[in-house]
Amino acid sequence: MRGDEAPPSSDRRRAARIVACFPSYVDHNKEKLTAMIADLAETGTRLFLREPELKVGEELRLELHISLDDAQVRNITGRVVRIELLPPERSSLWTHEVGVEFDETLRLGPAEVEALEKREAPFGKK
Repeated sequence: MRGDEAPPSSDRRRAARIVACFPSYVDHNKEKLTAMIADLAETGTRLFLREPELKVGEELRLELHISLDDAQVRNITGRVVRIELLPPERSSLWTHEVGVEFDETLRLGPAEVEALEKREAPFGKK
């Protein structure tokens, strides 16, 4: 690795991540952007977004739909720590991968962990 390269993503993480695939919304400049949560940890998340007009360091409010019950929503604030254009072979509806570090630790309850596990099961993830 050269000195000007970012460390591998596994080296940037401060907490274990749960692989996930569920919707969220990002409040940005009074606009609600649809995003897909790719993975989630107590300290942050990796989002897929379409053409986001975000900058590293920007503060965001996220609306996370973790539970299978659509009425339950978790709101959390954080800041953008990285934005990467997805390569053409990984790009479709989602064009960018965005790393967000939460302002506070996100504590997942047993029901939320169970909901995430149910969502990952069809993809062979644990």
